[in-house]
Amino acid sequence: MDFAAAGLKQKRYLDAINICLQDHEVFTDRIILAALDHMSRTFLSGENLPLAYMRTIILTYSKHESLHPWICNELLPRLIEGKIYTDRRQWEGWMRTAKMLENTGDAGISSLSAIEQLPQEQYRLYRDKYPIR
Repeated sequence: MDFAAAGLKQKRYLDAINICLQDHEVFTDRIILAALDHMSRTFLSGENLPLAYMRTIILTYSKHESLHPWICNELLPRLIEGKIYTDRRQWEGWMRTAKMLENTGDAGISSLSAIEQLPQEQYRLYRDKYPIR
């Protein structure tokens, strides 16, 4: 959806996404995972990701800890497979998400294996922005 063409300002649709993610009774982890999983699979088949997709992943990270393993082990590698790095805005969101999950200390949950799957050029760009400490 082209939000600008529909006359919907970015703040309004991001606020709507945030409200949905806060309603744990309706938007359970299972529902959120199913929706994000579906969108990422359509991306692999050639569809563009929604503009706010990675922003939604970042919000999901902060509100739904049980989805951290899925984000690290399935979603981030899948988005690499779909060459998310060709879309500057989505790539920025991917890198931010990967960084947030790189060294969580949560029972071995880490995005490091996804980061290491990046093509050499994208890996260099990622490490230029987020060096190993």
